[in-house]
Amino acid sequence: MTMEWIAAVAVAAFVIWVAGTLLAVRALLGRMARVQASAEAVQEDMHRLSGEMSQVLLPTEQTMRSLRQSAESAERLFQAMGQVGGTIEHATSAVERVTGTLSQSAIGHAERIAKQRELDAAVQWAELGLTAWQLWQTGRKPSSGNGGTVSSAPVSSSSPK
Repeated sequence: MTMEWIAAVAVAAFVIWVAGTLLAVRALLGRMARVQASAEAVQEDMHRLSGEMSQVLLPTEQTMRSLRQSAESAERLFQAMGQVGGTIEHATSAVERVTGTLSQSAIGHAERIAKQRELDAAVQWAELGLTAWQLWQTGRKPSSGNGGTVSSAPVSSSSPK
């Protein structure tokens, strides 16, 4: 009987060992299924995130292109503004030269007009003095005859101003 008991214990130990191994394999397969499900969920999330990133990157790329075009346009605008500034500076310089010339010309005309007025005033004073002298000479003349004195006709300027 001892052999029978040993064989029975060996069989029982073998059955327990096989049952434990099968339970461990089954538990391992369950964990593997859960890991696979998690991996599939992660993969699905990655695909979804990849699609979202593509949707975000497309407008971002278009925005970047638009910004680059705007920057190029702004650069061209600044270049044009620089050219306009140069043109304005050149025109301002020309206007300043013309203004200077006109100012000098106006000053010359004003000086000539002032000299002409002074000359006219001097001529008028001279005419007044000559007229006064002639009147005085006329008043000094003897009442009889001409007496060899200067004629009493008043002298006037040829162009009164």
